[in-house]
Amino acid sequence: MNVEWFIARRLLLKGNDGKSVVLPIVRIAVVGIALGVCVMLLSLFVIVGFKQEITGKLSGFVSHLNIVPYASYDSSEGTCVRDAASLVAEFQGMEGVTNVYGYIEKPSILKSETEIHGVVMKGVDSTCNTSFFQQHLQEGRMPDFGGDKTSNDILISRTVATMLGVSVGDNILAYFVQEPPRVRKLNVVGIYNTGFKEYDDVMALIDIRHLARLNGWQPGEVSGVAMNVKDMRDVEMYQDAVYDVLDAKGMSYLVKTFKDEAPQIFDWLALLNMNVWVILILIITVAGVNMVSGLLILILDKTPLIGMLKALGCRNVSLRRLFLYIAGRLMFKGLLWGNVLAFLLAGIQVCFQVIRLDPATYYMDAVPLDFNLWYVFLLDVGVMALIVLILIVPTMLISRISPVKAIHFE
Repeated sequence: MNVEWFIARRLLLKGNDGKSVVLPIVRIAVVGIALGVCVMLLSLFVIVGFKQEITGKLSGFVSHLNIVPYASYDSSEGTCVRDAASLVAEFQGMEGVTNVYGYIEKPSILKSETEIHGVVMKGVDSTCNTSFFQQHLQEGRMPDFGGDKTSNDILISRTVATMLGVSVGDNILAYFVQEPPRVRKLNVVGIYNTGFKEYDDVMALIDIRHLARLNGWQPGEVSGVAMNVKDMRDVEMYQDAVYDVLDAKGMSYLVKTFKDEAPQIFDWLALLNMNVWVILILIITVAGVNMVSGLLILILDKTPLIGMLKALGCRNVSLRRLFLYIAGRLMFKGLLWGNVLAFLLAGIQVCFQVIRLDPATYYMDAVPLDFNLWYVFLLDVGVMALIVLILIVPTMLISRISPVKAIHFE
């Protein structure tokens, strides 16, 4: 039988009948660990949620990978990706790729009866996975791009609809600045709202055949080929694989990731990661100091017991292990309550969205949370391991306690 563990359990369960001055100090240490773990977990949930939400919305607008000409994105310059059908067929069979489609982008000016607003028309066909826009569709329906005839449907954002003063079912005019200038009459069939203001203000979806005809392009000529993958963390690996395929085909195109499209957003997310590390270091330090203080007071309070056990033949190593068992049990209790409190608060936020945000600043209207149990496990294990290492130092005080003096200690 483990004698140290038996004594530790007896001390934890009975103590000194609640009369010891150490009990309030120990409880404060446990509460401090619980609150610290709660704050760390909530910080982790929020930061991971932010990253998932932002990258998800960004990839919905620009895709994970985009194969474009080296010269220019501007379709009015005449540059395009040729033989897009063969590229789409090639990359659709690549493992881990979820969607590949060709698209055409062209600037336009939308005009209602009273207002005008500049947008970027993104022309797509039925091969484009529009689940992202369906998820954020607020009114109407998605345009039908799979018919035999060119569709006059257009999907615009809530901000564009508000600027133009139009709603579902209204007609708007789209002016294309080229030589000669062209105009198309389009029907608003759907209105979406992602909260990503930078893209909501300018992005509209129409039938790709409109833009191909305006550019004078042949079938298979597009502004770019978009590709989405299952795991966006491997996007650089897929970028290299796409370059290998293009080189084998003798094609010279630029392959840009969604990180290349919006580097300022990822710089912002990197700063958020730094904030998390600062929070983790500060809270672990505070929790460690609380536990060290509690353990030192516990050792002083149990000095007569330490002297008695030494007199009975207990070694310093056994006594240090005894107090580490006590500290570990208290620390586990603090971790448990910290996890329960963190998941409770996070669940309230997910269900009721108590904390709201300004979409113009944060690209979303409520604080997002992501429950990654693997991160929770790593955080709990890391906190416990670090605090145990810190607690080894105060237990060295036991080796300096003399049995004779300890027995008479008051």
